[in-house]
Amino acid sequence: MPPGPIRRLARRLLGWVISDEPPETFWKYPGVSAPTASGVSVTDDSALRITAVLSSVKVIAETISTLPLRVYEKQANGDRRLADEHPLDQVLHVEANEEITAQSLRETLCAHVLLRGNARAQVVRDGGGDVRELWPLLPAHTRDYRETPGGPLLVEVNEPGVKPRTLRPREVWRIPGLSWNGVTGLSPIGLCRESMGISLVLEQAQASFMKNGARVAGVVTHPAVMEDPEYQRFKASWDAAYAGAVNAGKTVILEAGAKFEKVGMNLDDAQFIDQRKFQVAEIARIFRVPLHMLGDTTAQPRANMEQAALEFVQNTLRPWLVRFEATITRDLLLPSERGRYYARHNLNALLRGDLTARAQFYGQMLDRGVYDLDEVRELEELNALPDGLGKHRVRPGNLVPVGTSAPVAPAAPTDQATTLPQKETPA
Repeated sequence: MPPGPIRRLARRLLGWVISDEPPETFWKYPGVSAPTASGVSVTDDSALRITAVLSSVKVIAETISTLPLRVYEKQANGDRRLADEHPLDQVLHVEANEEITAQSLRETLCAHVLLRGNARAQVVRDGGGDVRELWPLLPAHTRDYRETPGGPLLVEVNEPGVKPRTLRPREVWRIPGLSWNGVTGLSPIGLCRESMGISLVLEQAQASFMKNGARVAGVVTHPAVMEDPEYQRFKASWDAAYAGAVNAGKTVILEAGAKFEKVGMNLDDAQFIDQRKFQVAEIARIFRVPLHMLGDTTAQPRANMEQAALEFVQNTLRPWLVRFEATITRDLLLPSERGRYYARHNLNALLRGDLTARAQFYGQMLDRGVYDLDEVRELEELNALPDGLGKHRVRPGNLVPVGTSAPVAPAAPTDQATTLPQKETPA
Protein backbone atom coordinates (compact mmCIF):
# COMPACT_ATOMS: atom_id res chain seq x y z
CA MET A 1 0.00 0.00 0.00
CA PRO A 2 1.48 3.40 -0.92
CA PRO A 3 2.52 5.73 1.91
CA GLY A 4 -0.23 8.25 1.15
CA PRO A 5 -3.20 5.99 2.05
CA ILE A 6 -1.34 4.68 5.12
CA ARG A 7 -0.81 8.20 6.42
CA ARG A 8 -4.46 9.06 5.78
CA LEU A 9 -5.63 5.96 7.63
CA ALA A 10 -3.32 6.67 10.56
CA ARG A 11 -4.52 10.27 10.71
CA ARG A 12 -8.16 9.15 10.83
CA LEU A 13 -7.54 6.57 13.55
CA LEU A 14 -5.60 9.07 15.66
CA GLY A 15 -8.33 11.67 15.28
CA TRP A 16 -10.93 9.12 16.32
CA VAL A 17 -8.97 8.04 19.40
CA ILE A 18 -8.38 11.55 20.76
CA SER A 19 -11.86 12.85 19.94
CA ASP A 20 -15.13 12.34 21.80
CA GLU A 21 -17.02 12.44 18.49
CA PRO A 22 -16.54 9.72 15.84
CA PRO A 23 -15.52 10.87 12.37
CA GLU A 24 -18.16 11.29 9.68
CA THR A 25 -17.17 8.03 7.95
CA PHE A 26 -17.87 6.11 11.16
CA TRP A 27 -21.60 6.65 10.71
CA LYS A 28 -21.91 5.28 7.18
CA TYR A 29 -21.80 1.60 8.08
CA PRO A 30 -25.23 -0.03 8.66
CA GLY A 31 -26.08 -0.57 12.31
CA VAL A 32 -22.97 1.24 13.54
CA SER A 33 -23.24 4.19 15.89
CA ALA A 34 -21.78 5.64 19.04
CA PRO A 35 -22.64 3.55 22.13
CA THR A 36 -25.28 4.76 24.58
CA ALA A 37 -25.88 3.91 28.22
CA SER A 38 -29.44 2.89 27.33
CA GLY A 39 -28.07 0.12 25.13
CA VAL A 40 -29.66 1.20 21.85
CA SER A 41 -27.94 2.29 18.66
CA VAL A 42 -28.55 5.93 17.69
CA THR A 43 -28.00 6.53 13.97
CA ASP A 44 -29.47 8.88 11.39
CA ASP A 45 -32.27 6.46 10.61
CA SER A 46 -33.06 5.51 14.19
CA ALA A 47 -33.07 9.15 15.30
CA LEU A 48 -35.59 10.04 12.60
CA ARG A 49 -37.87 7.27 13.89
CA ILE A 50 -38.37 9.41 16.99
CA THR A 51 -41.42 11.50 16.12
CA ALA A 52 -40.15 14.56 18.01
CA VAL A 53 -36.86 14.50 16.06
CA LEU A 54 -38.59 14.01 12.71
CA SER A 55 -41.11 16.75 13.45
CA SER A 56 -38.43 19.20 14.61
CA VAL A 57 -36.32 18.63 11.50
CA LYS A 58 -39.35 18.93 9.21
CA VAL A 59 -40.59 22.14 10.85
CA ILE A 60 -37.25 23.91 10.42
CA ALA A 61 -36.23 22.42 7.05
CA GLU A 62 -39.61 22.87 5.37
CA THR A 63 -40.01 26.43 6.65
CA ILE A 64 -36.55 27.54 5.52
CA SER A 65 -36.70 25.78 2.16
CA THR A 66 -40.04 27.37 1.24
CA LEU A 67 -38.87 30.93 1.95
CA PRO A 68 -37.98 32.87 -1.21
CA LEU A 69 -34.17 33.05 -1.53
CA ARG A 70 -33.07 35.55 -4.16
CA VAL A 71 -29.89 37.28 -5.32
CA TYR A 72 -29.78 41.08 -5.06
CA GLU A 73 -27.43 43.74 -6.41
CA LYS A 74 -26.39 46.76 -4.35
CA GLN A 75 -26.98 50.09 -6.07
CA ALA A 76 -24.74 53.16 -5.89
CA ASN A 77 -27.40 55.13 -3.99
CA GLY A 78 -27.76 52.40 -1.34
CA ASP A 79 -30.83 50.77 -2.85
CA ARG A 80 -30.98 47.16 -3.91
CA ARG A 81 -32.19 45.54 -7.10
CA LEU A 82 -33.41 41.98 -7.65
CA ALA A 83 -30.72 40.39 -9.83
CA ASP A 84 -32.94 37.74 -11.40
CA GLU A 85 -30.65 37.60 -14.42
CA HIS A 86 -27.76 36.33 -12.27
CA PRO A 87 -27.12 32.58 -12.86
CA LEU A 88 -27.02 31.91 -9.11
CA ASP A 89 -30.53 33.29 -8.62
CA GLN A 90 -31.92 30.58 -10.88
CA VAL A 91 -30.03 27.86 -9.00
CA LEU A 92 -31.13 29.04 -5.53
CA HIS A 93 -34.70 30.00 -6.40
CA VAL A 94 -35.88 27.65 -9.16
CA GLU A 95 -33.77 24.60 -10.01
CA ALA A 96 -30.58 23.38 -8.34
CA ASN A 97 -29.88 20.90 -11.13
CA GLU A 98 -31.75 18.88 -13.73
CA GLU A 99 -33.05 16.47 -11.07
CA ILE A 100 -33.55 18.56 -7.93
CA THR A 101 -35.53 21.74 -7.39
CA ALA A 102 -34.05 24.59 -5.38
CA GLN A 103 -36.57 23.98 -2.59
CA SER A 104 -35.71 20.28 -2.39
CA LEU A 105 -31.97 21.00 -2.28
CA ARG A 106 -32.29 23.51 0.55
CA GLU A 107 -34.61 21.18 2.49
CA THR A 108 -32.08 18.36 2.15
CA LEU A 109 -29.16 20.54 3.25
CA CYS A 110 -31.20 21.75 6.24
CA ALA A 111 -31.85 18.16 7.29
CA HIS A 112 -28.15 17.31 6.96
CA VAL A 113 -26.93 20.19 9.09
CA LEU A 114 -29.69 19.78 11.69
CA LEU A 115 -28.93 16.10 12.23
CA ARG A 116 -25.22 15.84 11.46
CA GLY A 117 -23.94 19.36 12.07
CA ASN A 118 -22.64 19.74 8.50
CA ALA A 119 -24.19 20.18 5.07
CA ARG A 120 -22.21 20.10 1.84
CA ALA A 121 -23.12 20.42 -1.82
CA GLN A 122 -20.90 19.97 -4.85
CA VAL A 123 -20.70 23.10 -7.01
CA VAL A 124 -20.67 22.83 -10.80
CA ARG A 125 -19.45 26.01 -12.53
CA ASP A 126 -19.30 27.10 -16.15
CA GLY A 127 -16.25 28.44 -17.95
CA GLY A 128 -16.79 31.90 -16.51
CA GLY A 129 -16.94 30.63 -12.93
CA ASP A 130 -20.69 31.12 -12.45
CA VAL A 131 -22.59 28.43 -10.54
CA ARG A 132 -24.79 26.34 -12.82
CA GLU A 133 -25.64 23.32 -10.65
CA LEU A 134 -25.62 22.26 -6.99
CA TRP A 135 -25.63 18.59 -5.92
CA PRO A 136 -26.09 17.57 -2.26
CA LEU A 137 -23.41 15.35 -0.71
CA LEU A 138 -24.32 12.85 2.00
CA PRO A 139 -22.57 13.72 5.29
CA ALA A 140 -21.61 10.07 5.82
CA HIS A 141 -19.62 10.10 2.58
CA THR A 142 -17.71 13.37 3.06
CA ARG A 143 -14.92 14.60 5.30
CA ASP A 144 -13.10 17.92 5.71
CA TYR A 145 -9.31 17.81 5.88
CA ARG A 146 -6.13 19.75 5.05
CA GLU A 147 -3.16 18.23 3.26
CA THR A 148 -0.75 20.50 5.15
CA PRO A 149 -1.16 22.71 8.23
CA GLY A 150 -2.59 26.01 7.08
CA GLY A 151 -3.39 24.62 3.65
CA PRO A 152 -6.75 24.99 1.90
CA LEU A 153 -9.71 23.12 3.34
CA LEU A 154 -10.49 20.14 1.12
CA VAL A 155 -13.45 17.76 1.11
CA GLU A 156 -12.90 14.06 0.58
CA VAL A 157 -15.89 12.27 -1.00
CA ASN A 158 -16.17 8.47 -0.62
CA GLU A 159 -19.39 7.28 -2.24
CA PRO A 160 -20.15 3.54 -2.54
CA GLY A 161 -19.17 2.18 -5.93
CA VAL A 162 -17.48 5.42 -6.98
CA LYS A 163 -13.77 6.21 -6.97
CA PRO A 164 -12.89 8.55 -4.05
CA ARG A 165 -12.36 12.13 -5.10
CA THR A 166 -11.21 15.38 -3.54
CA LEU A 167 -13.08 18.66 -3.97
CA ARG A 168 -11.34 22.03 -3.82
CA PRO A 169 -12.89 24.97 -1.89
CA ARG A 170 -14.47 26.50 -5.01
CA GLU A 171 -16.17 23.16 -5.73
CA VAL A 172 -18.05 22.85 -2.43
CA TRP A 173 -20.79 24.77 -0.65
CA ARG A 174 -20.22 24.09 3.06
CA ILE A 175 -22.74 24.93 5.81
CA PRO A 176 -21.44 24.04 9.29
CA GLY A 177 -23.54 24.17 12.44
CA LEU A 178 -22.26 24.73 15.96
CA SER A 179 -18.53 24.10 15.83
CA TRP A 180 -15.39 24.06 17.96
CA ASN A 181 -13.12 25.29 15.17
CA GLY A 182 -15.56 27.27 13.00
CA VAL A 183 -15.04 24.86 10.10
CA THR A 184 -16.55 21.47 10.91
CA GLY A 185 -19.84 21.38 12.79
CA LEU A 186 -20.66 19.13 15.74
CA SER A 187 -23.25 16.40 15.21
CA PRO A 188 -26.39 16.86 17.35
CA ILE A 189 -27.00 13.12 17.06
CA GLY A 190 -23.56 12.45 18.50
CA LEU A 191 -23.76 15.11 21.21
CA CYS A 192 -27.28 14.19 22.35
CA ARG A 193 -27.26 10.47 21.65
CA GLU A 194 -28.09 9.61 25.27
CA SER A 195 -31.27 11.69 25.21
CA MET A 196 -32.32 10.24 21.87
CA GLY A 197 -31.43 6.76 23.11
CA ILE A 198 -33.81 7.15 26.04
CA SER A 199 -36.58 8.15 23.64
CA LEU A 200 -35.92 5.05 21.55
CA VAL A 201 -35.93 2.81 24.64
CA LEU A 202 -39.25 4.25 25.84
CA GLU A 203 -40.77 3.77 22.40
CA GLN A 204 -39.54 0.19 22.15
CA ALA A 205 -40.82 -0.57 25.65
CA GLN A 206 -44.25 0.82 24.77
CA ALA A 207 -44.38 -1.19 21.54
CA SER A 208 -43.33 -4.39 23.32
CA PHE A 209 -45.89 -3.69 26.04
CA MET A 210 -48.68 -3.38 23.48
CA LYS A 211 -47.54 -6.44 21.53
CA ASN A 212 -47.42 -8.71 24.58
CA GLY A 213 -50.77 -7.48 25.86
CA ALA A 214 -49.45 -7.05 29.39
CA ARG A 215 -51.88 -4.22 30.11
CA VAL A 216 -55.21 -5.57 31.39
CA ALA A 217 -58.38 -3.49 31.48
CA GLY A 218 -59.92 -5.41 34.37
CA VAL A 219 -60.22 -8.64 36.32
CA VAL A 220 -63.19 -11.04 36.45
CA THR A 221 -63.54 -12.88 39.77
CA HIS A 222 -65.81 -15.88 40.38
CA PRO A 223 -66.93 -17.08 43.81
CA ALA A 224 -66.53 -20.74 42.89
CA VAL A 225 -63.69 -22.78 41.49
CA MET A 226 -64.33 -23.49 37.81
CA GLU A 227 -63.50 -26.78 36.23
CA ASP A 228 -61.53 -26.61 33.01
CA PRO A 229 -64.46 -27.12 30.58
CA GLU A 230 -66.54 -24.53 32.41
CA TYR A 231 -63.60 -22.10 32.53
CA GLN A 232 -62.90 -22.48 28.82
CA ARG A 233 -66.58 -21.93 27.98
CA PHE A 234 -66.74 -18.79 30.18
CA LYS A 235 -63.50 -17.40 28.72
CA ALA A 236 -64.60 -18.02 25.14
CA SER A 237 -67.98 -16.37 25.68
CA TRP A 238 -66.34 -13.38 27.43
CA ASP A 239 -63.79 -12.84 24.67
CA ALA A 240 -66.44 -13.15 21.98
CA ALA A 241 -68.74 -10.65 23.67
CA TYR A 242 -66.37 -8.05 25.15
CA ALA A 243 -62.79 -8.41 23.86
CA GLY A 244 -61.40 -6.13 21.14
CA ALA A 245 -62.12 -2.60 19.97
CA VAL A 246 -65.34 -3.58 18.15
CA ASN A 247 -66.93 -4.64 21.45
CA ALA A 248 -65.86 -1.57 23.42
CA GLY A 249 -68.66 0.06 25.39
CA LYS A 250 -70.97 -2.97 25.59
CA THR A 251 -72.90 -3.67 28.77
CA VAL A 252 -71.29 -6.47 30.78
CA ILE A 253 -73.57 -9.35 31.80
CA LEU A 254 -72.06 -11.71 34.35
CA GLU A 255 -73.31 -15.12 35.47
CA ALA A 256 -73.15 -17.21 38.61
CA GLY A 257 -72.02 -14.37 40.88
CA ALA A 258 -68.98 -13.34 38.84
CA LYS A 259 -67.68 -9.79 39.36
CA PHE A 260 -65.69 -7.46 37.06
CA GLU A 261 -63.19 -5.11 38.67
CA LYS A 262 -61.66 -2.39 36.49
CA VAL A 263 -57.90 -1.92 36.75
CA GLY A 264 -56.98 1.78 36.75
CA MET A 265 -53.71 3.46 35.80
CA ASN A 266 -51.03 2.73 38.35
CA LEU A 267 -48.12 4.92 39.35
CA ASP A 268 -45.72 3.21 36.93
CA ASP A 269 -48.06 3.95 34.01
CA ALA A 270 -48.29 7.63 34.96
CA GLN A 271 -44.52 7.91 35.30
CA PHE A 272 -44.03 6.25 31.92
CA ILE A 273 -46.29 8.83 30.26
CA ASP A 274 -44.47 11.67 32.03
CA GLN A 275 -41.14 10.30 30.85
CA ARG A 276 -42.28 10.26 27.23
CA LYS A 277 -43.59 13.83 27.53
CA PHE A 278 -40.30 14.94 29.06
CA GLN A 279 -38.34 13.39 26.19
CA VAL A 280 -40.41 15.35 23.67
CA ALA A 281 -39.51 18.55 25.52
CA GLU A 282 -35.88 17.43 25.72
CA ILE A 283 -35.65 16.97 21.94
CA ALA A 284 -37.48 20.25 21.32
CA ARG A 285 -34.75 21.98 23.34
CA ILE A 286 -32.05 20.40 21.18
CA PHE A 287 -33.52 21.93 18.00
CA ARG A 288 -35.00 25.05 19.70
CA VAL A 289 -38.48 24.31 18.38
CA PRO A 290 -41.51 25.49 20.43
CA LEU A 291 -43.44 22.55 21.86
CA HIS A 292 -46.74 23.67 20.38
CA MET A 293 -45.18 23.33 16.91
CA LEU A 294 -44.53 19.64 17.64
CA GLY A 295 -48.21 18.99 18.25
CA ASP A 296 -48.11 19.28 22.05
CA THR A 297 -51.52 20.82 22.76
CA THR A 298 -50.69 21.29 26.44
CA ALA A 299 -47.86 23.70 25.60
CA GLN A 300 -49.71 26.55 23.91
CA PRO A 301 -47.72 29.81 23.93
CA ARG A 302 -48.56 32.22 26.71
CA ALA A 303 -48.54 35.18 24.35
CA ASN A 304 -50.64 35.39 21.22
CA MET A 305 -49.84 33.18 18.25
CA GLU A 306 -48.43 36.09 16.25
CA GLN A 307 -45.85 36.80 18.94
CA ALA A 308 -45.01 33.09 19.22
CA ALA A 309 -44.43 32.90 15.46
CA LEU A 310 -42.17 35.96 15.64
CA GLU A 311 -40.10 34.33 18.40
CA PHE A 312 -39.76 31.18 16.28
CA VAL A 313 -38.43 33.26 13.38
CA GLN A 314 -36.00 35.24 15.54
CA ASN A 315 -34.72 32.51 17.87
CA THR A 316 -34.89 29.38 15.72
CA LEU A 317 -34.83 30.28 12.03
CA ARG A 318 -32.70 33.43 11.92
CA PRO A 319 -29.37 31.80 12.96
CA TRP A 320 -29.78 29.20 10.21
CA LEU A 321 -30.79 31.79 7.62
CA VAL A 322 -27.69 33.84 8.40
CA ARG A 323 -25.52 30.72 8.04
CA PHE A 324 -27.00 29.97 4.63
CA GLU A 325 -26.64 33.55 3.37
CA ALA A 326 -23.07 33.98 4.66
CA THR A 327 -21.85 30.71 3.16
CA ILE A 328 -23.51 31.55 -0.17
CA THR A 329 -21.43 34.73 -0.33
CA ARG A 330 -18.25 32.84 0.58
CA ASP A 331 -18.66 29.69 -1.52
CA LEU A 332 -20.96 30.50 -4.46
CA LEU A 333 -20.31 34.10 -5.47
CA LEU A 334 -17.13 35.01 -7.33
CA PRO A 335 -14.60 37.08 -5.32
CA SER A 336 -15.23 40.01 -7.66
CA GLU A 337 -18.98 39.85 -6.95
CA ARG A 338 -18.98 39.68 -3.15
CA GLY A 339 -19.15 43.41 -2.56
CA ARG A 340 -21.84 43.90 -5.16
CA TYR A 341 -24.18 40.88 -4.99
CA TYR A 342 -25.65 39.02 -2.04
CA ALA A 343 -28.38 36.45 -1.33
CA ARG A 344 -31.24 37.14 1.07
CA HIS A 345 -34.31 35.26 2.32
CA ASN A 346 -37.67 37.03 2.22
CA LEU A 347 -39.31 36.78 5.65
CA ASN A 348 -42.34 38.93 4.90
CA ALA A 349 -44.64 35.93 4.55
CA LEU A 350 -43.68 34.71 8.05
CA LEU A 351 -43.64 38.06 9.82
CA ARG A 352 -46.86 39.58 8.58
CA GLY A 353 -49.82 39.22 10.91
CA ASP A 354 -53.53 38.89 10.32
CA LEU A 355 -55.54 41.09 7.94
CA THR A 356 -56.32 43.73 10.56
CA ALA A 357 -52.70 44.07 11.70
CA ARG A 358 -51.43 44.22 8.12
CA ALA A 359 -53.99 46.85 7.11
CA GLN A 360 -52.98 49.01 10.08
CA PHE A 361 -49.27 48.59 9.32
CA TYR A 362 -49.65 49.36 5.61
CA GLY A 363 -51.76 52.42 6.42
CA GLN A 364 -49.03 53.80 8.68
CA MET A 365 -46.31 53.12 6.10
CA LEU A 366 -48.35 54.80 3.35
CA ASP A 367 -49.17 57.83 5.50
CA ARG A 368 -45.50 58.39 6.30
CA GLY A 369 -44.35 57.95 2.72
CA VAL A 370 -42.29 54.85 3.54
CA TYR A 371 -44.17 52.68 1.03
CA ASP A 372 -46.01 53.50 -2.15
CA LEU A 373 -49.10 51.59 -3.28
CA ASP A 374 -47.18 49.35 -5.65
CA GLU A 375 -44.79 48.28 -2.87
CA VAL A 376 -47.72 47.37 -0.64
CA ARG A 377 -49.32 45.44 -3.48
CA GLU A 378 -46.06 43.58 -4.07
CA LEU A 379 -45.96 42.51 -0.41
CA GLU A 380 -49.48 41.14 -0.87
CA GLU A 381 -48.39 39.41 -4.11
CA LEU A 382 -50.53 41.67 -6.29
CA ASN A 383 -49.56 43.28 -9.58
CA ALA A 384 -48.64 46.96 -9.79
CA LEU A 385 -51.28 49.51 -10.73
CA PRO A 386 -51.33 50.46 -14.43
CA ASP A 387 -49.78 53.64 -15.84
CA GLY A 388 -47.58 54.17 -12.78
CA LEU A 389 -50.52 55.14 -10.57
CA GLY A 390 -49.04 53.28 -7.61
CA LYS A 391 -45.59 54.90 -7.75
CA HIS A 392 -46.50 58.12 -5.95
CA ARG A 393 -45.72 58.57 -2.27
CA VAL A 394 -47.94 60.67 -0.05
CA ARG A 395 -47.65 62.15 3.41
CA PRO A 396 -49.86 64.25 5.64
CA GLY A 397 -49.67 67.96 4.86
CA ASN A 398 -48.93 68.92 8.46
CA LEU A 399 -45.61 67.02 8.57
CA VAL A 400 -42.58 69.35 8.50
CA PRO A 401 -38.84 68.87 9.17
CA VAL A 402 -37.72 68.89 12.80
CA GLY A 403 -36.90 72.42 14.03
CA THR A 404 -39.20 74.07 11.53
CA SER A 405 -42.32 75.84 12.60
CA ALA A 406 -45.48 74.52 11.13
CA PRO A 407 -46.85 76.82 8.42
CA VAL A 408 -49.77 78.92 9.49
CA ALA A 409 -52.74 78.41 7.28
CA PRO A 410 -54.15 81.66 5.87
CA ALA A 411 -57.35 82.82 7.43
CA ALA A 412 -60.43 81.92 5.53
CA PRO A 413 -62.09 84.87 3.77
CA THR A 414 -65.11 86.20 5.59
CA ASP A 415 -68.06 88.11 4.25
CA GLN A 416 -67.78 91.72 5.36
CA ALA A 417 -71.02 93.10 6.67
CA THR A 418 -72.30 96.18 4.89
CA THR A 419 -72.61 99.08 7.29
CA LEU A 420 -75.30 101.46 6.31
CA PRO A 421 -74.63 105.12 7.07
CA GLN A 422 -76.77 106.38 9.84
CA LYS A 423 -78.48 109.68 9.73
CA GLU A 424 -77.49 112.10 12.35
CA THR A 425 -80.39 112.97 14.55
CA PRO A 426 -80.55 116.70 15.16
CA ALA A 427 -80.33 117.61 18.76
